[in-house]
Amino acid sequence: MEIENMTENIFKVFRISWTSYVGSLIRFSIQLAILYGIYYLLTHKVHEWIKFSPNTLNIIMWIVVGFAAVRVIFFIIDILHTRSVVLYTNDDGVWVYSGIFPWSKGSSGVKWRDIDEASFQTGFTSWLLKTYDIRVGHRFTKDSEIMLHNIFNGHEAVMHINKLHKKFTTKEQIE
Repeated sequence: MEIENMTENIFKVFRISWTSYVGSLIRFSIQLAILYGIYYLLTHKVHEWIKFSPNTLNIIMWIVVGFAAVRVIFFIIDILHTRSVVLYTNDDGVWVYSGIFPWSKGSSGVKWRDIDEASFQTGFTSWLLKTYDIRVGHRFTKDSEIMLHNIFNGHEAVMHINKLHKKFTTKEQIE
């Protein structure tokens, strides 16, 4: 089967799994709990030793609210960025697209001729949740390889990439 006769449906898109969001949510929850703990200590425990004026308590409250608001914004940006990561294959190679802001959107990848191999890391939780860490190696340098964590059905992505790599490199060797 020649590459020219293949239809576009041989190329696939893979995304980050929901398990990647859990870590962000846990970090966010811990940071909000720490902020609340600092607020509670300053307004209740330290206030017993040092009597703060009502204005000082308001300032403390607004500072903590400000830090919490900044954390919420960074949490939303983290979730949106995680959601924007896409691993895909096309005629040229394997690529990763990511970014939510116009100045940070972009893709990088490895061309078919430069791919060493694609592999994934196994484990019980990876198997149970069908989310794998994958690596698409570059033949000549480690700086250009693709490493992604928590790719949903990453084992299928690796099989797909290796299968296409074999087809594309076999065709190039024939020519």
